[in-house]
Amino acid sequence: MRTVNRLVEVAYRCLAKHGEELCGDAVRVKTAPGLLIVGLSDGLGSGVKAHILATLTATIAVDMLEKGETIDEVIDTLTDTLPECQVRRLAYATFTVLMVKNGTRAYLVEYDNPPLILIRNGQIIDLPATERETKGRKIREAEFDLEEGDYMALVSDGYIHAGVGGLYRLGWGWKNVAISVQRWAATGGDAHQLTNALARTCLKLYHDQPGDDATAIGMKVREAVSATILTGPPSRPEMDKQVVARFMAAPGMKVICGGTTAQVVARETGHQLHVDLHPIRQGPGGKKERIPPMARLEGVDLVTEGIITLSKASERLQAAETVHDLPSDRDGATELARVLLKADDLHFLVGEAINPYQLADVVRGKPMRQVYLEELIRELEARGKAITVERL
Repeated sequence: MRTVNRLVEVAYRCLAKHGEELCGDAVRVKTAPGLLIVGLSDGLGSGVKAHILATLTATIAVDMLEKGETIDEVIDTLTDTLPECQVRRLAYATFTVLMVKNGTRAYLVEYDNPPLILIRNGQIIDLPATERETKGRKIREAEFDLEEGDYMALVSDGYIHAGVGGLYRLGWGWKNVAISVQRWAATGGDAHQLTNALARTCLKLYHDQPGDDATAIGMKVREAVSATILTGPPSRPEMDKQVVARFMAAPGMKVICGGTTAQVVARETGHQLHVDLHPIRQGPGGKKERIPPMARLEGVDLVTEGIITLSKASERLQAAETVHDLPSDRDGATELARVLLKADDLHFLVGEAINPYQLADVVRGKPMRQVYLEELIRELEARGKAITVERL
């Protein structure tokens, strides 16, 4: 199992200027083992042109830095690739890039964007940034260590100018945005909640009609959450004891998907398996959706049925961006989706014992458990989860 010890949780929300279809800001987030790169670019003006230029800027900056090229090389490429406003002699897009290695060491570069907001131990931290000029562009750079519990926020100018001429004569301003992040961080919520809280305030200041493109990226430094999912009995019965021992000793949350699998674990651990009542929830169009019952087993966080629950959990993931988007139901599929969205590092132990009652997918010729499991894993990989699969 690949263990991720600490990470930076990231969420963002882009608000388009009132009357525009596309936001003139762009965000690019890239994750790799031990590396996170977040880029924010603000295109000059608004609408389609600003969106395209901001997207190009964020993409070029993040992709080049990921490949190990320097910020000077990035600026060279941006200067040679993108146009300059001939009237105001300005670059067509500003940018900020934050690189974090192993969830601890950060490198920040800013060009004409509002400074990064960092909250640590309830205080707004003044980062020791240095300014220099490269290729005619004045940039700010900072290198710093991150600590567990740190909150960070990046915002575009649309946040700084929110409320101008109204509640705030000169706009919300960086300091007031930072104070809002500081106050919100005291609640201990996650990055998605922080971003949504900032967006709600921004919209309120604009009376729900943003006068500029406005983007917020919320980040929280936290310990990674791991989960081990055991589904299907091992291919050989003599493996049961060893597999169950490994499963029970795994760090983080433990999930069993499959009635037979749960019985194997109960037998090997000597614990009683308690089946809960059969939950029914309202499905699409008000139709009742019957989800197989869950069970309780000492030492295991979640026990569900196998094939149907995996299928329904995949549907839940497709309809939910974050754990906050899941329905409030307590059925097995929703609970499984909740665990999968909460976890950052997921290890699947997939037993390959042949079940004579398990139908194969007619088109793909695979057991249905494998089909639904692959769908589930694709959904999780698209969210940047660290996934390992071990077949037993």
